[in-house]
Amino acid sequence: MREIVYTEKLNSIRNEMTHLWTSFFIVGGGSFTLLFNKPTFGVAVLAFIGLLFACIFFNAYIVRRTELLKLLNKLERENK
Repeated sequence: MREIVYTEKLNSIRNEMTHLWTSFFIVGGGSFTLLFNKPTFGVAVLAFIGLLFACIFFNAYIVRRTELLKLLNKLERENK
């Protein structure tokens, strides 16, 4: 029963990591595109805000990855 709960938790974290990784690339890429196409002050501010959000998404991805690895290690220790 416990393995089913761990499996569902792992699937949930992996799904969330996929969304965060995709958001990181879309927001970061869009920000760089804005910055390099029309470098006006307003667009530069929007690009900077987008890059900040991309950093936040990347940080959240790393946090989830660490959580995933801890959960995998815990599951491995219980199965030994």
